[in-house]
Amino acid sequence: MTLFSSLIRPSVVVLLVGTSLIGVSQAVAGRLQRSPVSPAKTKEAKRLFKQKCAKCHGQDGAGNNYGQIIGATNLTDPEWQQRVDDQRIINSIKHGRGQMPASGEKLTDEQITALMLYVRTLKK
Repeated sequence: MTLFSSLIRPSVVVLLVGTSLIGVSQAVAGRLQRSPVSPAKTKEAKRLFKQKCAKCHGQDGAGNNYGQIIGATNLTDPEWQQRVDDQRIINSIKHGRGQMPASGEKLTDEQITALMLYVRTLKK
């Protein structure tokens, strides 16, 4: 065994183990974000959406005339759903985005998370 090969093998093992751990941590994080929501929480999130979001995003999340005028996102768009991560949706709800008002001081973190999960159900 040469000095070169003895140095390379441990590096390859570390790289492979590190890559595997990253994949596992991403899978676990995905499961945590997509944990099941109780029917009561789903109903509450739907009520909040109709109350706080439907004016611009429409009852079904696809937007309405007013929403289109002010640039509200079509929440049913599969491309948007794929491109935007859960944390960005949470941040948009908390802090607002464009014409969208911030709701971070009006809603609890639990309500905001429930809204994010509800928005994910709107994907067509």
